[in-house]
Amino acid sequence: MKHNNHAQAWSALIIDQFIKAGVKDFFCCPGMRNAPLLRAIHMNPLANAYVGFDERAQSFRALGFIKSSFRPAALVCTSGTAVANFLPAIIEAQKTHVPLIILSADRPGELNATDANQTINQIEVLRDYCKNFWSASEPQKTFPPKALAGKISYHLHEAIKSPSGPLHINVPLREPLDDTQETIDETWLKEAEIIFNKDKSSLEFPKTNKVLPTSAFDILTKKIIEAKRPLIVFGPLHEIGPYDKETVSRFLENYQANFSCDVTSGLKYSYGAEDGLLPTFDHPEVLKTLEEQSPDLIVHFGHRLTSKHYYPLCQKLLKNGLTNDIILVSPGTYHEDPGFSFTERWDISPNIVLDVLSKSLKENSYPSRELINWNELIKSKRKIIEESPMSYPFISKRAVDTLTKAKLAFIGNSTFIRSFDSYAGSYGGDSNWQTITNRGASGIEGHLSMCLGIQDAMPKEPTVAFIGDISLIHDFNALLLMKETNRSYPLLVIIANNYSGGIFNLLPIAQQSSESNYLSLLTTPHSIEFTPIIKAIGLPVKRVTTKEEYQMELDLWNESPQLLFLEVTFNDQDNVDVYKKLRTVKL
Repeated sequence: MKHNNHAQAWSALIIDQFIKAGVKDFFCCPGMRNAPLLRAIHMNPLANAYVGFDERAQSFRALGFIKSSFRPAALVCTSGTAVANFLPAIIEAQKTHVPLIILSADRPGELNATDANQTINQIEVLRDYCKNFWSASEPQKTFPPKALAGKISYHLHEAIKSPSGPLHINVPLREPLDDTQETIDETWLKEAEIIFNKDKSSLEFPKTNKVLPTSAFDILTKKIIEAKRPLIVFGPLHEIGPYDKETVSRFLENYQANFSCDVTSGLKYSYGAEDGLLPTFDHPEVLKTLEEQSPDLIVHFGHRLTSKHYYPLCQKLLKNGLTNDIILVSPGTYHEDPGFSFTERWDISPNIVLDVLSKSLKENSYPSRELINWNELIKSKRKIIEESPMSYPFISKRAVDTLTKAKLAFIGNSTFIRSFDSYAGSYGGDSNWQTITNRGASGIEGHLSMCLGIQDAMPKEPTVAFIGDISLIHDFNALLLMKETNRSYPLLVIIANNYSGGIFNLLPIAQQSSESNYLSLLTTPHSIEFTPIIKAIGLPVKRVTTKEEYQMELDLWNESPQLLFLEVTFNDQDNVDVYKKLRTVKL
């Protein structure tokens, strides 16, 4: 590759090391200060560039790409406020251990703190939410190519290795930023050429796995065998890849006791009450039963659950001496204990532990335990959902029952994620979705952009997305971005439009605020119909208002998955009434 000036040579070496470290996907944002970086990406035949015009949308797009493919990816932006627009996605990436790499161009050092145009303190803006940060110097002949390549390689490795996390590399670049010719030091170029010609990155790191002593597994196996009422809990795994479902099924076959699958685990709809599945932690009857027939051992695999009642339950069981041990098996660098109730943490992949435990339990004989059977509760809830008007529970139930062709599912926050987490069947179904969520900080921005990133990573995999009306309003720019990509994805986007942030109407504050009447400040009611807007942009869209119409559209898409926005409108009071009825169901 020809380098016309220092900025281009510097940028080409940086991108070369990204590629060799396995970061080949670049989500590019426009600008002039980052032009040398964009040129280097364009000129490298191994780089994949995804073009966008909005930094926030691009950042969530990259996040969706990584969460669905389990491959690192980079965001590239110009100087100034551009990098600050990445912050919400970076926060989500940090909390869910995602290797999202930020490559920001910057003004030369002497222009900082001088009121120079398009200049901010980029060194501090993302630091609190990045696993690592490094600001390079401006291109100069006294900074050896090997030093630049080595620093880039090191920081990329640190970001990608488990537990992963965001990395911010800041690159100050001097003009010229275009193709203007400039004399480059020959010695520097020759040293750089040696690095370019290598097949591997400048600094290699052999892959290693954490290992625990056999005695630790023996002790845990003994605890599970001796427990009268053990409970296994499956939470999300985030960056290390999905659960190995064959390993999980083998473990459950040898375990033979009750277990819970959070919707974010990707396991929930593979099992049913007949297998010992606990339907949800957020139903009053379930909580009551767990307190009366309390588990004496809880082993929690993965990260934080969706349920708001699980952690207070753990805290209560431990405080009252009803549970002896609550063990967390989850690799990570953060304190993950909202209930302050875990008694032990294993910093190792749950897949490894499940595999070892499965073999250990199979080799031991122990009395079979009586399972708590939640079938009647599940059947009663399903009957209420089917007999009631259109609601969030109906949207989620019918999607799980119908969309067997979908391989991936993005589930938005607020009411949608809780609706799916509360749904369970008597038997394992055919909808074995890989679920992708934003449960780190549980924000409602960037959801549609996430869907675009998922389809960038998995363009042939049928995908379904569930997004609330307020969430879609937060991400309208993504509609334009999807139109500009000019690709037909096998993607179904289901938009629940109840004309407000309806989740607040399901909370006690809906009754408490009636006198002062400030609830509308939370629910932000609106009168927006999304179908005309989406249609005007040029994307395929349909609107349904009845349960029959909704089912028909699900059946049609399941037969032939293709890009479609499906706006489902319903009355929020009907939705509130359904939830009230569901809470009254007894075991």
